[in-house]
Amino acid sequence: MLPSATDTARAPVAREILRHYEKLLRPALDTWARELLMKWKEVDTTPAADPGDLAVASAVLNKASFILAAAGHLDRALHLCHCHLAWVARLRRCGAGPEILVHAVQPWINTGRLYALRADQRRAAPHFCLAEHFSRRKAATLGPCELPADAWPAMITADPDLPHVLWNTYALERLKGSLRGGDGAEVLDTVARLRRDVPPQWHAFLTEGEILGLLYQGRAESALARAAKAQKLNAYDESAFGLHEVTGLIQLGRTGQALHRARGLLAFFAHARPRPRSKDAPTVLRQLRHLGLLMEALDQPRYALAAALRGLDICATQDDQPLRLAFLSTALNLASHHPDAPDWAHQRQHLRNTSLYVGVRRGLGPDSPAPWDSTPFFTDLVEAAEATAVNGS
Repeated sequence: MLPSATDTARAPVAREILRHYEKLLRPALDTWARELLMKWKEVDTTPAADPGDLAVASAVLNKASFILAAAGHLDRALHLCHCHLAWVARLRRCGAGPEILVHAVQPWINTGRLYALRADQRRAAPHFCLAEHFSRRKAATLGPCELPADAWPAMITADPDLPHVLWNTYALERLKGSLRGGDGAEVLDTVARLRRDVPPQWHAFLTEGEILGLLYQGRAESALARAAKAQKLNAYDESAFGLHEVTGLIQLGRTGQALHRARGLLAFFAHARPRPRSKDAPTVLRQLRHLGLLMEALDQPRYALAAALRGLDICATQDDQPLRLAFLSTALNLASHHPDAPDWAHQRQHLRNTSLYVGVRRGLGPDSPAPWDSTPFFTDLVEAAEATAVNGS
């Protein structure tokens, strides 16, 4: 039986990939910027620098551009990416080998992500196509960096994960762009094209994209069948596809089965222990957030509250300010008379008054980013990157 319009409408379908992939936690931006600046001052960024120092410096610049974008300063984040590329080009001109060009890949990709944040897909798309150049061993131009065809072997020796990064970016960024619109037909068309273009070993995200496209169209039976056949590489794959199964069951009106599956997922997250500084904490937090939304759709406020409180528990040691705000708001909406509600309200107020993230701090939005003059560490990071691009120090 086809789901009713009501069931389809009240089942929240994710607008993002929920499987595990590397994402950054989002702690306090000013503290994070200060830590990055301290790291920057400890490394040598000149052409004579040790490769380890250059790798640290490159990582600092990549995270710094993320920080500026998260604070709403997209133009300055783009400028930082351009400085990063100019620095790599300068190192190459000063005699560094072709392996140095591996440090140009991430700022090139990040530039595309920044254009995507501006909804400028035309300018974003070329920044996600490096996998095509790699597969054909073709030359590429990354802003001021010229990447000759014969540079690829040295770059892969310097970073054996480079093919994984390039193909994942090629598939994931296109998929993310189609998911934002929530148009099932567009998502399924994107998945079909990517299945033709991307080698099979990088198809993992495409299966989830196909399931989401089917759910957007209300084709829950097909989505459930696809999820059942999906290859699960780890526990967080299991939970991601489980969340989509709950969505499909809600769409079909099979709420008893949906609740049973959702309760099993909540039990899993109650025992999940992301290690400090681990890369799986952002995945756990995103999945917990979606599980809470599904529990609310199932009219289960106690279970939705339990998901929010588990998220807050994880944020206490591995903070993600935007998600912490979401968990606090859920807790207050569902349990305003809870003994801990005054503390939750105080935490939320403090976060809204102090956070530098767009969308978290009260009054901050795409057109009103964090005040530049009140964040000296942002200024210092940009000035350090500018100086390095020009003279390498």
